[in-house]
Amino acid sequence: MSTVPLDRAGDGRPRARGDPGIQEPVRGPVEVVRILVRALDGVPAEQLPARLCEAVLSLLPVSGLAMTMSGEDGGATALCASDETAGRLGEIQFGLGEGPGVRAVEVFAPVLAPDLASGSDAHRWPLFAPRAVEAGARAMFSMPLGTSGVVLGTMDLYRAAPGMLAAPDLRGAMLVADAVTVLLAAFPHGPTPVEGLTAWLRDAESHRTEVYEAAGMIMSQLRGVGPAEALALLRARAFRENRTATEVARDVISRATDFRGID
Repeated sequence: MSTVPLDRAGDGRPRARGDPGIQEPVRGPVEVVRILVRALDGVPAEQLPARLCEAVLSLLPVSGLAMTMSGEDGGATALCASDETAGRLGEIQFGLGEGPGVRAVEVFAPVLAPDLASGSDAHRWPLFAPRAVEAGARAMFSMPLGTSGVVLGTMDLYRAAPGMLAAPDLRGAMLVADAVTVLLAAFPHGPTPVEGLTAWLRDAESHRTEVYEAAGMIMSQLRGVGPAEALALLRARAFRENRTATEVARDVISRATDFRGID
């Protein structure tokens, strides 16, 4: 992955003061895979995704991270998140259809946003950026997972303070993304990890299914509205109310929210 050209945003400023770097140089993805495998050894299946996020976070100079798996329909399913802010960033990107992670999947290259509150990053994602800052992320760095032929998803890193990743830290992040790709590809071949991965993906997929179920109900409420428009209306309401698409979808499904007569 380190040979892929960067989709770079920002002015190349050094990382924020006080952010730690990787303590020891990471020699390559094989070494990182070994570190992650040791961290996951003996972990119960249902806890594997969360432990994977914890292990990766310990290797990188960021405030938090989330991993998402790409769906065939263009959507994304959360695999794990290190904290509430990281999870929120994934929800916001899915709800709005824009953000560094969305772009990283499109171009299969790292997408770097060192300051979401100002400059080119804020203009690049006019809907996502202010919501991300409000959620607690000032900088975000998205690394694609997979290969140029098969995109598995993204590893979305964030920092609470603005600043570009230093060159060694960026190389380390890309090596970790390579290692995570290898590990995810190996999951289905193990007797235990696949159970945990499948369980987490099934639970995460149910959240996305709720959004599409709610879109179907909106179509029934508003005759003549198609699937894309219904989903857009749901996402717009989520944005207007500063909520996630999943939260609004649950209100629609429970009939606490009805789109008839709503401007």
